[in-house]
Amino acid sequence: MARSLSWLPDLAGRRGPLYQALADQMAEDIASGRLAIGTKLPPQRALAWALGVTHGTVTRAYERAEKKGLARGEVGRGTFVTRPQAKPSPLLPPADDAPKMDLARNFSLPHLDPDLGVAMAELAQQESINSLMNYVPAEGLLRHREAGAVFFGHFNIDCMADQLLVTSGAQHGMQVIMQAAFREGDAIAVDALNYPNLLSAAPRLGIRLVPVQSDGEGMSADHLEQLCHQKSIAGLVVMPNVHNPTGSQLSYKRLTELAEIAERHSLVIMEDDPYSALLSGTKHSFYHLLPQQTCAIGTSSKVIGGGLRTGYLLAPAPLRPMLARVIGDTSWMASPILAEIARYWIMSGEVEKVLARKRQALRGRHVIVRRILGNLVQLYPDRLSCWVPLARSWDPAVFELEAHRRGISVLGGHHFVVGNGPVPQAVRLTLGAIQSNTVFEQALLQLHDMLKIQEFTP
Repeated sequence: MARSLSWLPDLAGRRGPLYQALADQMAEDIASGRLAIGTKLPPQRALAWALGVTHGTVTRAYERAEKKGLARGEVGRGTFVTRPQAKPSPLLPPADDAPKMDLARNFSLPHLDPDLGVAMAELAQQESINSLMNYVPAEGLLRHREAGAVFFGHFNIDCMADQLLVTSGAQHGMQVIMQAAFREGDAIAVDALNYPNLLSAAPRLGIRLVPVQSDGEGMSADHLEQLCHQKSIAGLVVMPNVHNPTGSQLSYKRLTELAEIAERHSLVIMEDDPYSALLSGTKHSFYHLLPQQTCAIGTSSKVIGGGLRTGYLLAPAPLRPMLARVIGDTSWMASPILAEIARYWIMSGEVEKVLARKRQALRGRHVIVRRILGNLVQLYPDRLSCWVPLARSWDPAVFELEAHRRGISVLGGHHFVVGNGPVPQAVRLTLGAIQSNTVFEQALLQLHDMLKIQEFTP
Protein backbone atom coordinates (compact mmCIF):
# COMPACT_ATOMS: atom_id res chain seq x y z
CA MET A 1 0.00 0.00 0.00
CA ALA A 2 2.85 2.38 0.83
CA ARG A 3 4.24 2.14 -2.69
CA SER A 4 1.02 3.46 -4.23
CA LEU A 5 0.90 6.54 -2.04
CA SER A 6 1.60 9.92 -3.66
CA TRP A 7 3.52 10.99 -0.57
CA LEU A 8 5.18 9.02 2.23
CA PRO A 9 7.00 11.35 4.64
CA ASP A 10 9.99 10.37 6.74
CA LEU A 11 9.34 11.30 10.38
CA ALA A 12 12.59 9.87 11.74
CA GLY A 13 14.24 12.26 14.15
CA ARG A 14 11.15 14.44 14.46
CA ARG A 15 10.29 15.65 17.94
CA GLY A 16 6.99 16.69 19.46
CA PRO A 17 3.46 15.43 18.76
CA LEU A 18 3.23 13.19 15.69
CA TYR A 19 0.50 15.25 14.03
CA GLN A 20 2.68 18.36 14.28
CA ALA A 21 5.74 16.52 12.99
CA LEU A 22 3.71 15.25 10.04
CA ALA A 23 2.41 18.73 9.19
CA ASP A 24 5.91 20.23 9.51
CA GLN A 25 7.35 17.56 7.19
CA MET A 26 4.62 18.35 4.68
CA ALA A 27 5.58 22.04 4.79
CA GLU A 28 9.26 21.22 4.23
CA ASP A 29 8.48 18.90 1.33
CA ILE A 30 6.35 21.58 -0.31
CA ALA A 31 9.09 24.17 0.17
CA SER A 32 11.72 21.84 -1.29
CA GLY A 33 9.58 20.90 -4.28
CA ARG A 34 9.24 17.24 -3.31
CA LEU A 35 5.50 17.82 -2.96
CA ALA A 36 4.33 19.74 -6.01
CA ILE A 37 1.46 22.21 -5.94
CA GLY A 38 -1.74 20.41 -6.93
CA THR A 39 -0.62 16.97 -5.70
CA LYS A 40 -3.44 14.92 -4.21
CA LEU A 41 -2.40 13.82 -0.74
CA PRO A 42 -2.89 10.18 0.29
CA PRO A 43 -6.19 9.23 1.90
CA GLN A 44 -5.91 9.68 5.65
CA ARG A 45 -6.46 6.04 6.56
CA ALA A 46 -3.97 4.83 3.96
CA LEU A 47 -1.26 7.22 5.17
CA ALA A 48 -1.98 6.29 8.82
CA TRP A 49 -1.56 2.60 7.98
CA ALA A 50 1.67 3.20 6.06
CA LEU A 51 3.19 5.29 8.87
CA GLY A 52 1.90 3.13 11.70
CA VAL A 53 0.03 5.99 13.37
CA THR A 54 -3.62 6.55 14.22
CA HIS A 55 -6.15 7.91 11.78
CA GLY A 56 -6.70 10.83 14.18
CA THR A 57 -3.03 11.78 13.96
CA VAL A 58 -3.18 12.15 10.19
CA THR A 59 -6.52 13.97 10.40
CA ARG A 60 -5.07 16.54 12.81
CA ALA A 61 -1.97 16.93 10.61
CA TYR A 62 -4.11 17.62 7.54
CA GLU A 63 -6.20 20.10 9.50
CA ARG A 64 -3.05 21.87 10.67
CA ALA A 65 -1.77 22.00 7.07
CA GLU A 66 -5.07 23.52 5.90
CA LYS A 67 -4.92 26.19 8.60
CA LYS A 68 -1.40 27.07 7.43
CA GLY A 69 -2.63 27.36 3.83
CA LEU A 70 -0.59 24.36 2.66
CA ALA A 71 -3.49 22.08 1.72
CA ARG A 72 -7.13 22.28 0.75
CA GLY A 73 -9.78 19.61 1.28
CA GLU A 74 -12.45 19.17 -1.38
CA VAL A 75 -15.60 17.19 -0.58
CA GLY A 76 -15.69 13.95 -2.53
CA ARG A 77 -12.27 14.52 -4.13
CA GLY A 78 -9.71 14.48 -1.33
CA THR A 79 -7.02 16.85 -0.02
CA PHE A 80 -4.68 18.72 -2.37
CA VAL A 81 -1.44 20.66 -1.90
CA THR A 82 -1.92 24.38 -2.42
CA ARG A 83 0.54 27.21 -2.88
CA PRO A 84 1.58 28.58 0.53
CA GLN A 85 0.19 32.03 1.09
CA ALA A 86 2.86 34.67 1.77
CA LYS A 87 2.49 36.52 5.05
CA PRO A 88 1.99 40.29 4.96
CA SER A 89 5.28 42.12 5.24
CA PRO A 90 5.98 43.48 8.74
CA LEU A 91 7.71 46.42 7.02
CA LEU A 92 4.49 47.93 5.65
CA PRO A 93 3.75 51.49 6.87
CA PRO A 94 2.37 51.39 10.42
CA ALA A 95 -1.32 51.76 11.18
CA ASP A 96 -2.65 54.69 13.18
CA ASP A 97 -2.35 52.72 16.42
CA ALA A 98 1.26 51.68 15.81
CA PRO A 99 3.77 52.15 18.65
CA LYS A 100 5.25 55.65 18.86
CA MET A 101 8.79 54.34 19.29
CA ASP A 102 9.69 52.62 16.02
CA LEU A 103 12.63 50.23 16.29
CA ALA A 104 11.21 47.87 13.65
CA ARG A 105 11.51 49.67 10.30
CA ASN A 106 14.97 50.24 8.93
CA PHE A 107 14.55 53.87 7.90
CA SER A 108 17.78 55.72 7.25
CA LEU A 109 17.52 58.73 9.59
CA PRO A 110 14.96 60.52 7.37
CA HIS A 111 15.25 63.75 9.37
CA LEU A 112 18.75 64.09 7.86
CA ASP A 113 17.61 63.72 4.23
CA PRO A 114 18.35 66.60 1.83
CA ASP A 115 15.95 69.55 1.48
CA LEU A 116 13.39 68.69 -1.20
CA GLY A 117 12.25 72.30 -1.51
CA VAL A 118 15.72 73.47 -2.50
CA ALA A 119 16.04 70.74 -5.11
CA MET A 120 12.63 71.47 -6.63
CA ALA A 121 13.32 75.19 -6.78
CA GLU A 122 16.62 74.56 -8.60
CA LEU A 123 15.12 72.05 -11.01
CA ALA A 124 12.22 74.36 -11.81
CA GLN A 125 14.72 76.65 -13.52
CA GLN A 126 15.62 74.04 -16.13
CA GLU A 127 14.21 74.91 -19.55
CA SER A 128 13.42 71.28 -20.36
CA ILE A 129 11.88 70.38 -17.01
CA ASN A 130 8.41 69.84 -18.49
CA SER A 131 9.76 67.14 -20.80
CA LEU A 132 9.92 64.87 -17.75
CA MET A 133 6.12 64.71 -17.86
CA ASN A 134 6.43 62.51 -20.98
CA TYR A 135 7.10 58.80 -21.31
CA VAL A 136 10.75 57.76 -21.42
CA PRO A 137 12.43 54.47 -22.41
CA ALA A 138 11.85 51.61 -19.97
CA GLU A 139 15.55 51.56 -19.05
CA GLY A 140 15.47 55.28 -18.17
CA LEU A 141 17.02 58.39 -19.67
CA LEU A 142 20.76 58.38 -20.36
CA ARG A 143 21.48 61.22 -17.94
CA HIS A 144 19.65 59.37 -15.17
CA ARG A 145 21.66 56.23 -15.84
CA GLU A 146 24.85 58.31 -15.85
CA ALA A 147 23.90 59.53 -12.38
CA GLY A 148 23.27 55.93 -11.40
CA ALA A 149 26.80 54.99 -12.44
CA VAL A 150 28.16 57.74 -10.17
CA PHE A 151 25.87 56.60 -7.37
CA PHE A 152 27.15 53.02 -7.59
CA GLY A 153 30.56 54.38 -6.62
CA HIS A 154 29.20 54.64 -3.06
CA PHE A 155 28.78 50.87 -3.16
CA ASN A 156 32.38 50.45 -4.38
CA ILE A 157 31.14 49.37 -7.81
CA ASP A 158 32.58 50.84 -11.02
CA CYS A 159 30.21 50.70 -13.98
CA MET A 160 29.02 52.60 -17.06
CA ALA A 161 25.64 54.16 -17.81
CA ASP A 162 24.88 51.72 -20.63
CA GLN A 163 25.08 48.84 -18.14
CA LEU A 164 22.26 50.26 -16.00
CA LEU A 165 18.47 50.46 -15.91
CA VAL A 166 16.44 52.80 -13.70
CA THR A 167 13.88 51.15 -11.40
CA SER A 168 11.27 52.33 -8.93
CA GLY A 169 13.47 51.51 -5.97
CA ALA A 170 15.27 48.36 -4.84
CA GLN A 171 12.09 46.37 -4.20
CA HIS A 172 10.99 46.93 -7.80
CA GLY A 173 14.47 46.03 -9.01
CA MET A 174 14.38 42.77 -7.07
CA GLN A 175 11.06 41.76 -8.60
CA VAL A 176 12.21 42.78 -12.08
CA ILE A 177 15.22 40.46 -11.77
CA MET A 178 13.11 37.56 -10.51
CA GLN A 179 10.65 37.93 -13.39
CA ALA A 180 13.30 38.40 -16.06
CA ALA A 181 15.97 35.89 -15.02
CA PHE A 182 13.88 33.07 -13.55
CA ARG A 183 10.84 30.99 -14.36
CA GLU A 184 8.00 29.77 -12.19
CA GLY A 185 9.21 26.81 -10.17
CA ASP A 186 12.87 27.85 -10.19
CA ALA A 187 14.79 27.58 -6.93
CA ILE A 188 17.02 30.38 -5.63
CA ALA A 189 19.52 29.88 -2.81
CA VAL A 190 19.34 32.53 -0.08
CA ASP A 191 20.59 33.14 3.45
CA ALA A 192 18.43 31.18 5.91
CA LEU A 193 17.60 34.52 7.57
CA ASN A 194 16.57 37.15 5.08
CA TYR A 195 14.75 40.32 4.10
CA PRO A 196 10.99 39.89 4.83
CA ASN A 197 9.84 41.46 1.57
CA LEU A 198 11.90 38.95 -0.42
CA LEU A 199 10.18 36.18 1.52
CA SER A 200 6.77 37.50 0.47
CA ALA A 201 7.62 38.53 -3.11
CA ALA A 202 9.24 35.31 -4.34
CA PRO A 203 6.28 32.96 -3.66
CA ARG A 204 3.94 35.26 -5.57
CA LEU A 205 6.13 34.74 -8.62
CA GLY A 206 6.25 30.98 -8.11
CA ILE A 207 9.93 31.08 -7.12
CA ARG A 208 11.15 28.74 -4.38
CA LEU A 209 13.63 30.08 -1.84
CA VAL A 210 16.12 27.47 -0.62
CA PRO A 211 17.79 28.44 2.69
CA VAL A 212 21.56 28.17 3.02
CA GLN A 213 23.09 27.73 6.44
CA SER A 214 25.57 30.24 7.86
CA ASP A 215 28.74 30.02 9.92
CA GLY A 216 31.21 32.50 11.38
CA GLU A 217 32.11 33.90 7.93
CA GLY A 218 28.57 34.18 6.57
CA MET A 219 26.70 32.03 4.07
CA SER A 220 28.19 28.53 4.10
CA ALA A 221 30.01 27.69 0.87
CA ASP A 222 29.94 23.98 1.71
CA HIS A 223 26.19 23.98 2.20
CA LEU A 224 25.62 25.96 -1.01
CA GLU A 225 27.72 23.45 -2.94
CA GLN A 226 25.75 20.61 -1.41
CA LEU A 227 22.43 22.21 -2.35
CA CYS A 228 23.58 22.80 -5.92
CA HIS A 229 24.22 19.05 -6.26
CA GLN A 230 21.00 18.01 -4.50
CA LYS A 231 18.59 20.47 -6.10
CA SER A 232 18.27 22.36 -9.34
CA ILE A 233 19.41 25.78 -8.10
CA ALA A 234 19.04 28.58 -10.66
CA GLY A 235 20.17 31.62 -8.71
CA LEU A 236 21.70 33.07 -5.58
CA VAL A 237 20.74 36.12 -3.52
CA VAL A 238 23.65 37.70 -1.66
CA MET A 239 24.21 40.56 0.79
CA PRO A 240 28.02 40.84 0.82
CA ASN A 241 28.49 43.77 3.19
CA VAL A 242 25.45 44.13 5.46
CA HIS A 243 23.41 41.02 6.13
CA ASN A 244 19.79 41.71 6.97
CA PRO A 245 18.88 41.13 9.80
CA THR A 246 22.13 40.40 11.68
CA GLY A 247 24.32 43.16 10.17
CA SER A 248 27.29 40.85 9.62
CA GLN A 249 29.65 41.06 6.64
CA LEU A 250 30.88 38.24 4.41
CA SER A 251 34.62 37.70 4.62
CA TYR A 252 36.38 38.24 1.29
CA LYS A 253 37.57 34.64 1.42
CA ARG A 254 33.98 33.44 1.73
CA LEU A 255 32.86 35.83 -1.01
CA THR A 256 35.36 34.29 -3.43
CA GLU A 257 34.34 30.76 -2.43
CA LEU A 258 30.68 31.52 -3.12
CA ALA A 259 31.60 33.16 -6.42
CA GLU A 260 33.51 30.04 -7.52
CA ILE A 261 30.46 27.89 -6.76
CA ALA A 262 28.14 30.30 -8.55
CA GLU A 263 30.38 30.30 -11.62
CA ARG A 264 30.69 26.51 -11.63
CA HIS A 265 26.91 26.03 -11.48
CA SER A 266 26.02 29.05 -13.70
CA LEU A 267 23.91 30.72 -11.03
CA VAL A 268 22.34 34.11 -11.68
CA ILE A 269 23.45 36.38 -8.82
CA MET A 270 21.12 38.97 -7.30
CA GLU A 271 23.18 41.30 -5.12
CA ASP A 272 20.93 43.27 -2.78
CA ASP A 273 23.09 45.29 -0.39
CA PRO A 274 21.27 48.62 0.09
CA TYR A 275 22.91 49.62 3.37
CA SER A 276 26.52 49.29 2.23
CA ALA A 277 26.63 52.87 0.92
CA LEU A 278 26.62 53.98 4.57
CA LEU A 279 29.71 51.92 5.42
CA SER A 280 32.95 53.81 5.85
CA GLY A 281 35.07 50.65 5.85
CA THR A 282 36.03 48.15 3.15
CA LYS A 283 33.21 47.03 0.84
CA HIS A 284 33.15 44.13 -1.62
CA SER A 285 30.85 43.18 -4.46
CA PHE A 286 30.05 40.00 -6.37
CA TYR A 287 29.96 42.15 -9.50
CA HIS A 288 33.75 42.50 -9.43
CA LEU A 289 34.16 38.71 -9.26
CA LEU A 290 31.38 37.61 -11.63
CA PRO A 291 30.28 40.56 -13.79
CA GLN A 292 28.66 38.27 -16.41
CA GLN A 293 26.39 36.62 -13.83
CA THR A 294 25.65 39.40 -11.34
CA CYS A 295 22.70 41.76 -11.14
CA ALA A 296 23.46 44.44 -8.53
CA ILE A 297 20.77 46.68 -7.07
CA GLY A 298 21.47 50.24 -5.93
CA THR A 299 18.80 52.29 -4.19
CA SER A 300 18.49 55.89 -3.09
CA SER A 301 16.04 54.98 -0.32
CA LYS A 302 18.67 54.18 2.33
CA VAL A 303 20.86 57.15 1.42
CA ILE A 304 18.81 60.08 0.11
CA GLY A 305 15.21 59.37 1.09
CA GLY A 306 12.61 56.62 1.04
CA GLY A 307 10.04 58.66 -0.87
CA LEU A 308 12.38 59.11 -3.82
CA ARG A 309 11.71 55.54 -5.02
CA THR A 310 14.58 55.62 -7.50
CA GLY A 311 16.86 52.64 -7.90
CA TYR A 312 19.49 51.46 -10.37
CA LEU A 313 19.94 47.97 -11.72
CA LEU A 314 23.38 46.90 -12.95
CA ALA A 315 23.08 43.80 -15.12
CA PRO A 316 24.97 41.69 -17.67
CA ALA A 317 24.34 42.61 -21.31
CA PRO A 318 22.39 39.42 -22.23
CA LEU A 319 19.85 40.09 -19.48
CA ARG A 320 19.29 43.82 -20.01
CA PRO A 321 16.70 43.58 -22.86
CA MET A 322 14.51 41.23 -20.81
CA LEU A 323 14.91 43.40 -17.70
CA ALA A 324 13.80 46.45 -19.70
CA ARG A 325 10.82 44.51 -20.99
CA VAL A 326 9.75 43.54 -17.48
CA ILE A 327 10.07 47.16 -16.34
CA GLY A 328 7.84 48.13 -19.24
CA ASP A 329 5.36 45.37 -18.45
CA THR A 330 5.13 46.21 -14.75
CA SER A 331 5.36 50.01 -14.60
CA TRP A 332 6.09 51.33 -18.13
CA MET A 333 9.10 53.11 -16.59
CA ALA A 334 10.45 54.46 -13.34
CA SER A 335 9.30 58.03 -12.75
CA PRO A 336 11.66 60.36 -14.68
CA ILE A 337 10.61 63.20 -12.36
CA LEU A 338 11.89 61.38 -9.29
CA ALA A 339 14.95 60.18 -11.20
CA GLU A 340 15.75 63.80 -12.08
CA ILE A 341 15.61 64.80 -8.41
CA ALA A 342 17.91 61.89 -7.57
CA ARG A 343 20.25 62.97 -10.37
CA TYR A 344 20.38 66.52 -9.01
CA TRP A 345 21.42 65.34 -5.55
CA ILE A 346 23.94 62.81 -6.90
CA MET A 347 25.67 65.10 -9.40
CA SER A 348 25.68 68.16 -7.10
CA GLY A 349 27.60 66.32 -4.38
CA GLU A 350 24.68 66.41 -1.94
CA VAL A 351 24.82 62.64 -1.49
CA GLU A 352 28.31 62.87 0.02
CA LYS A 353 27.04 65.46 2.51
CA VAL A 354 24.04 63.32 3.43
CA LEU A 355 26.22 60.26 3.94
CA ALA A 356 28.62 62.24 6.14
CA ARG A 357 25.92 63.54 8.46
CA LYS A 358 24.13 60.18 8.64
CA ARG A 359 27.34 58.36 9.50
CA GLN A 360 28.02 60.89 12.25
CA ALA A 361 24.50 60.51 13.62
CA LEU A 362 24.82 56.74 13.49
CA ARG A 363 28.02 56.86 15.50
CA GLY A 364 26.09 58.76 18.16
CA ARG A 365 23.29 56.18 18.10
CA HIS A 366 25.83 53.38 18.49
CA VAL A 367 27.24 55.08 21.59
CA ILE A 368 23.73 55.19 23.08
CA VAL A 369 23.10 51.53 22.25
CA ARG A 370 26.38 50.46 23.84
CA ARG A 371 25.78 52.56 26.93
CA ILE A 372 22.30 51.17 27.56
CA LEU A 373 22.38 47.63 26.18
CA GLY A 374 26.10 46.91 26.38
CA ASN A 375 27.06 43.41 25.32
CA LEU A 376 23.44 42.29 25.04
CA VAL A 377 23.51 43.26 21.35
CA GLN A 378 25.46 42.34 18.23
CA LEU A 379 26.35 45.70 16.68
CA TYR A 380 28.68 46.34 13.74
CA PRO A 381 30.09 49.78 12.74
CA ASP A 382 27.92 52.04 10.54
CA ARG A 383 24.93 49.69 10.73
CA LEU A 384 21.37 50.98 10.89
CA SER A 385 20.27 48.04 13.02
CA CYS A 386 21.49 45.63 15.67
CA TRP A 387 20.70 42.02 16.48
CA VAL A 388 19.68 41.17 20.05
CA PRO A 389 19.90 37.52 21.17
CA LEU A 390 17.25 36.52 23.72
CA ALA A 391 17.38 34.08 26.60
CA ARG A 392 15.37 30.86 26.20
CA SER A 393 12.68 32.22 28.48
CA TRP A 394 11.71 34.75 25.78
CA ASP A 395 9.91 33.70 22.64
CA PRO A 396 10.76 36.33 19.96
CA ALA A 397 7.10 36.77 19.02
CA VAL A 398 6.13 37.22 22.68
CA PHE A 399 8.96 39.72 23.18
CA GLU A 400 7.71 41.66 20.15
CA LEU A 401 4.16 41.73 21.56
CA GLU A 402 5.35 42.83 25.00
CA ALA A 403 7.42 45.62 23.46
CA HIS A 404 4.36 46.69 21.44
CA ARG A 405 2.36 46.87 24.67
CA ARG A 406 4.98 49.31 25.98
CA GLY A 407 4.71 51.48 22.87
CA ILE A 408 7.80 50.11 21.09
CA SER A 409 7.89 48.25 17.78
CA VAL A 410 10.62 45.67 17.15
CA LEU A 411 10.85 42.69 14.79
CA GLY A 412 11.22 39.20 16.19
CA GLY A 413 13.50 36.71 14.52
CA HIS A 414 10.51 34.78 13.13
CA HIS A 415 9.92 37.49 10.49
CA PHE A 416 13.25 36.71 8.80
CA VAL A 417 13.08 32.91 8.56
CA VAL A 418 13.08 31.34 5.10
CA GLY A 419 10.55 28.52 4.81
CA ASN A 420 10.16 26.37 7.89
CA GLY A 421 13.67 26.81 9.25
CA PRO A 422 14.44 27.24 12.94
CA VAL A 423 13.43 30.58 14.44
CA PRO A 424 16.43 32.43 15.92
CA GLN A 425 16.10 33.36 19.57
CA ALA A 426 16.60 37.07 18.80
CA VAL A 427 15.00 40.34 17.74
CA ARG A 428 16.18 43.09 15.40
CA LEU A 429 16.29 46.71 16.55
CA THR A 430 16.66 49.54 14.04
CA LEU A 431 18.43 52.77 14.90
CA GLY A 432 17.25 55.28 12.32
CA ALA A 433 13.46 55.60 12.37
CA ILE A 434 13.21 57.67 15.58
CA GLN A 435 14.29 61.28 15.12
CA SER A 436 14.91 62.29 18.74
CA ASN A 437 17.89 60.85 20.62
CA THR A 438 15.92 61.32 23.83
CA VAL A 439 13.01 59.21 22.59
CA PHE A 440 15.48 56.67 21.20
CA GLU A 441 17.10 56.37 24.65
CA GLN A 442 13.69 55.96 26.31
CA ALA A 443 12.86 53.07 24.00
CA LEU A 444 16.17 51.32 24.69
CA LEU A 445 15.82 51.78 28.44
CA GLN A 446 12.45 50.02 28.38
CA LEU A 447 13.87 47.20 26.30
CA HIS A 448 16.78 46.91 28.72
CA ASP A 449 14.26 46.38 31.53
CA MET A 450 12.64 43.61 29.49
CA LEU A 451 15.99 41.98 28.79
CA LYS A 452 16.88 42.12 32.50
CA ILE A 453 13.66 40.33 33.39
CA GLN A 454 14.69 37.33 31.30
CA GLU A 455 17.77 36.84 33.48
CA PHE A 456 15.59 35.93 36.45
CA THR A 457 13.01 33.83 34.63
CA PRO A 458 13.35 30.11 35.39
